[in-house]
Amino acid sequence: MSHNSAWTPQEHKGAEGPSRVPSSARQDERTTAPYEPLLLRMKDYWNKRDKQLIKQLLVANLSSLPPAKHHGLVFFMLDGSDNLRTKKADSMGLVILREFDCIVQRNEKEYERIMQTFTDHYKLEVLQLATMAHNNVFTLMCKLYGLDKPGNESLASHINVMLARHQYKEASVCATTLNLQYLFKLEDIVLPLIFQDKVNLVELYIKPRKEIQKQLVIRLDGYCSRRFDLQSFVDSFNIPGTRLEKLRPKNLSKLIVRLVKMFNLDITLCPNTLQFRELGSIRYLLYKKYIEKSMSHTTWDELITAAVGTDEYLMREVVELLMSYNDASLAAKFAHRFNLPKDSLHPVVLNALKELSLNESKSSVNTEEENWDDAHDGYSEMESKFHQFHFKDDCILTVDNISKLKMCAQTIFQPSNVIGMDMEWKPSLTIKQNASQISVVQLSTANQVFLLDMIALSGNENEQLVGRFFSDFFLNPDVIKLGYGAETDFLMLKKSYPLLQSAIRDRQAFLDLAVIQENAFKMNAGIFQYESDGREKGLSELVLLCFGKPLNKMEQMSNWEIRPLRKAQVQYAALDAYCLIEVYNYLNARLKEVTPGLDLVQLYASSQTKPKTSREKTKKNKKAIRREKQQQKVESFRQGMEQVAKLQRPSISSRDFRVVCDNMLQGLGRYLRACGVDVKILENSDDHDLAAKIAREEHRVILTSGLPFHTLKSHVQEGCCMDVRTDLKAQDQVADVLRYFNVKVTSKDIFSRCQVCNSNKYVAVNRADMKRLWLERKLARASAGTPRDPVSASRPCDAVSPGIGPLSNYSDEEDEFETPDDDVDDDNDEFVYKGPATSKDRTSPSAFPSADDGRGPESEGVHKMYDKDLLRTDLSIDFRNAKFSNNTIIQVDNILEGVLNNVKLYYVCSECGKVFWEGGHFQRISEQFGHVISKD
Repeated sequence: MSHNSAWTPQEHKGAEGPSRVPSSARQDERTTAPYEPLLLRMKDYWNKRDKQLIKQLLVANLSSLPPAKHHGLVFFMLDGSDNLRTKKADSMGLVILREFDCIVQRNEKEYERIMQTFTDHYKLEVLQLATMAHNNVFTLMCKLYGLDKPGNESLASHINVMLARHQYKEASVCATTLNLQYLFKLEDIVLPLIFQDKVNLVELYIKPRKEIQKQLVIRLDGYCSRRFDLQSFVDSFNIPGTRLEKLRPKNLSKLIVRLVKMFNLDITLCPNTLQFRELGSIRYLLYKKYIEKSMSHTTWDELITAAVGTDEYLMREVVELLMSYNDASLAAKFAHRFNLPKDSLHPVVLNALKELSLNESKSSVNTEEENWDDAHDGYSEMESKFHQFHFKDDCILTVDNISKLKMCAQTIFQPSNVIGMDMEWKPSLTIKQNASQISVVQLSTANQVFLLDMIALSGNENEQLVGRFFSDFFLNPDVIKLGYGAETDFLMLKKSYPLLQSAIRDRQAFLDLAVIQENAFKMNAGIFQYESDGREKGLSELVLLCFGKPLNKMEQMSNWEIRPLRKAQVQYAALDAYCLIEVYNYLNARLKEVTPGLDLVQLYASSQTKPKTSREKTKKNKKAIRREKQQQKVESFRQGMEQVAKLQRPSISSRDFRVVCDNMLQGLGRYLRACGVDVKILENSDDHDLAAKIAREEHRVILTSGLPFHTLKSHVQEGCCMDVRTDLKAQDQVADVLRYFNVKVTSKDIFSRCQVCNSNKYVAVNRADMKRLWLERKLARASAGTPRDPVSASRPCDAVSPGIGPLSNYSDEEDEFETPDDDVDDDNDEFVYKGPATSKDRTSPSAFPSADDGRGPESEGVHKMYDKDLLRTDLSIDFRNAKFSNNTIIQVDNILEGVLNNVKLYYVCSECGKVFWEGGHFQRISEQFGHVISKD
């Protein structure tokens, strides 16, 4: 599109009414010739960065023309702007558009009338230019030329061109801005974006369209069905950049729940997602019961029953999962409770059913379970393991009416009182369960504990009295209030009782013992009498540090909405509040011994009086704190791993280390492969048992986590199966795996294995041969009528027709491209095609770069990324078919044209044909794993 094709005023002087803009093919150059000097002057001002003169010159020329001619002149200036297509945020075109926008705002009605006269062809030319510019220019052009007004359906043709080039990101931005989403199916834009993991663009695209939101969540929920073949479905689309690992039911269900919450949709539209998430909750509860052993049987039974509901599939899954833990007796009890058909049960379960003396009444199972719970909640065993509550039962008062609340207030509001405070609510493990509210608030003095039954106290008639009680409590400066990590409690309290927001915000004399614990650690003054065992966390760890025994948290996740509360729940709730006073008294005494003149109130106040910072700086500080805490967790875990690993393992190089990663640790597998480890990664559809088979046949170590670890470790030798912590980032997981198995990584090991197929053999291809391969492939596609490859199409080049470039600054945080231009030395070697190769043209191994070959990097040595023992010289290149002599096709389609003139040496995987080169990504990964690279 020439800059002469945009503006066609009929007459310069005395023209009346709006001017029509004919096709550029019929353009009369005499109409734009008088404005060529104006454009040159503006460019000169722009080179001098004199934006003010550009604005003045534009205003002066527009004022000499009738308003009907203004859009045409502005378009002419934009089309002739040299830097508009460079997609930079600051451009001459942006200065012109912003000034023109100010002019339009002063006379909006007249310009609205003018925009109504624009033809569809003219709007299409404007859109073609707008999509080649930066987003700030694109947005203004759509606004000032009325591209987003009703009746713009003809512009969808340009979006279709983008889709034909697989420019889904650019197409979604364009369709969203023009409000044309209704013209496209989910398969056109939305699903390809989800396949590419560009969810943020999907959210913007569907935000104004309720019908599309419902269609999408229903469609995605169908993909979560156990009978749906997602792999074949995704393959049928052939979308470049598809991230199949992001399409697992686990990830899809998270996306569905996120969309349902974001757009306030009905979750019952997604039955498969509900079922999948509930099954995940059941697995979590089984883990808590059998692995962590941190939940009482009664609590576990209540939550399992709520999660299963009336779903027959989940009932069968519970029985099967119980069998995987070798608990046939409990599996038989649940099979009896769920009334499952006997022909669907495992023979072991059937035998267990025969052995159990179950009553016909449904309550028999519950009675036996409750007796089991009572037996395990006895104090004889607990006193030796956990910190105990030594009050008598009459010291615990349940407050369930207003008269008892008034009696509680008389005790609580005594001057100089120290009150321990905690709150409990029913856990919401599945998304179908209603959002929980505060059920119990515990307030403890040194002699008595009050359990406020918030369910009984709720109601319109009590709302004001309860609100006044808490308001007086939080705002009372004479009563010291203790909590531990109370922010979550306060959030739930504000959610349950919105009237308390101001009182909670302005609370006085409140001490968070979690903050004091952190400051005490920083002081490192020997305040604590005992050491942490690394297993406990939160308040339980603090009690352990002070008194040598942790808290019993078996009732933490119980159903706090049941009435009456069980004895174990009452004891747990009372101790959680009372122990805060015990810790407060202990720390106060210890602090005065270690640092005379300093008490807990002063220590807490000093931690809260920090200088105010800007919002951005505060955000950075929060990130730094999170990183510091994460690093502490990582270091603690590493120390624990060293203690657990009793075997003295000999040192092994990463290239000799062979592992198989379970499908839940695919990210860890890719990171290990980047460090040169021989890694096999299970697919999403693979069963966990396949890891054991591969480990035995190929002598590999198994990396898994959670439940599968306890099953798989028995299939391999001791020490050859590792339970990887899933609460760590993949980068930290890598460090722990290498440390545990004593694996040494050198800088030469980074990327020594192909990230796609795990091969460690490459073929070095110099720039001249790669250019030749690229052009041969390009000619082959052209002769076959195949469209350009999607990656190349996403960057404008000489072969792309003008006016159909991408939108530039709609970036996705997870959509990264390799940009080698900044990472390699530039030279003057131009990309010149010298004609097609003949069918006999092949490069023999001797034609590859060597130390004496002038085609390799002159001063850097030949192979900077890879050792020579990783390079194959026995393969030749078939240029016509772009493959090696072993029939491996070289993937040249994904190389950007601009890369070919900058990168001197390429490394092609001899097994899958993936092309690599040393650029910024190689350097970033090397720096990222600097903490695991051996200094030797």
